[in-house]
Amino acid sequence: MRIAELRRGKDWSQERLLAELEHHARRLGRAVPSRNSLRTKLSRWENGHNVPDSTARELLCAALGCSEADLGVWESSAPVGGLAPPASTTSSAAITPDTLQIYTTLLSQYAQLDAIAGPRAAIGPVREQLSTLEGLLHQASGSMRPALAELAARYAELGGWLAQDTGDAAAAAAWSSKAADLAALSGTVELTSYVAMRRSNVATDAGKPHDGLLLADGALVHEDRLPADLQALAYRQHAHAHALLGDELRAGRAIDRALETAVHGTDASGIAPYCGVSYLQSEGASAWVQLGRPDRAVVLLEDALRTWPADQARDRGIGLARLARAVLLADDLERACGLGHQAADAVQAAPSARAVSELEQLRAALRTRRNQPAVAELSDRLRLILHL
Repeated sequence: MRIAELRRGKDWSQERLLAELEHHARRLGRAVPSRNSLRTKLSRWENGHNVPDSTARELLCAALGCSEADLGVWESSAPVGGLAPPASTTSSAAITPDTLQIYTTLLSQYAQLDAIAGPRAAIGPVREQLSTLEGLLHQASGSMRPALAELAARYAELGGWLAQDTGDAAAAAAWSSKAADLAALSGTVELTSYVAMRRSNVATDAGKPHDGLLLADGALVHEDRLPADLQALAYRQHAHAHALLGDELRAGRAIDRALETAVHGTDASGIAPYCGVSYLQSEGASAWVQLGRPDRAVVLLEDALRTWPADQARDRGIGLARLARAVLLADDLERACGLGHQAADAVQAAPSARAVSELEQLRAALRTRRNQPAVAELSDRLRLILHL
């Protein structure tokens, strides 16, 4: 069972989890035993001596913010790739190419919903569909099995991204690790590379550049077999990691290589439709700001925002916030404030943890200039948005 692992991932003691279980029981109108009795039950669940019933599973999922598939509490069937199977009543007869196509279409729609409205709109449905797919995977055999594993890996990867974009680093790492297990089971080189890149991104977002470099290297193990977009994303990760390490030369080379690959590449994986030139310019600009080179960031972001795709509203807000900060660091105060208000509008329309983080960094950069009326106005607006 993974209950103890999920608890430790939140840095919770058993007593904290017990308190959360009691809180959600009251909220949901469920009966729970005394604290001492519940403590005994929790210890037995975490040690694998007992399986929580349906009510207990409901409370555990509510408290830990996970699906039943994440708990790993099912009694039968051997795990696949380290994943415990969810309870499922779906028969193996339901696994057909048409079934896979329906789930593939849904996955695309969830990704589009995230790009337009932010991660919270999509995270619940994605987790529920993955739970069902895992159940199907444990019943599948023959040629359908790798295809199911590939699709489940893509759902797990998207779940990891959504968790990352809501600010839950532990959940992002766990879901991305699950995606890696499923991608390996599928035997798909492109998906395996993409998931390694995503795990690298989770690592660099968490301030772990050395882990990020290793995983980015892993994403390029079969570089000659990868389409241009996957190569470019892995180079982007090299740029982020080197920027965190303060290595301007290597970071600059990686940014250039990512952009050159995106501009001149003629093939695409279909896995990362967001990975266009504008996106990579914004990501490169983020590395340049990290390195203290706002001049280079401004050039990239101005070009990116001129051609930003209309269906990537959330990332446009991130780009505007990055440009506002870069322009501020380059000492164009009036323009920075105007861009800051545009960024605030965009982030309020499609909120995410990453977008909010960019606004927080912009507000921090404004602090030394609070004596200017335009700065004070923008700073106060950002404070309200950030609930500070």
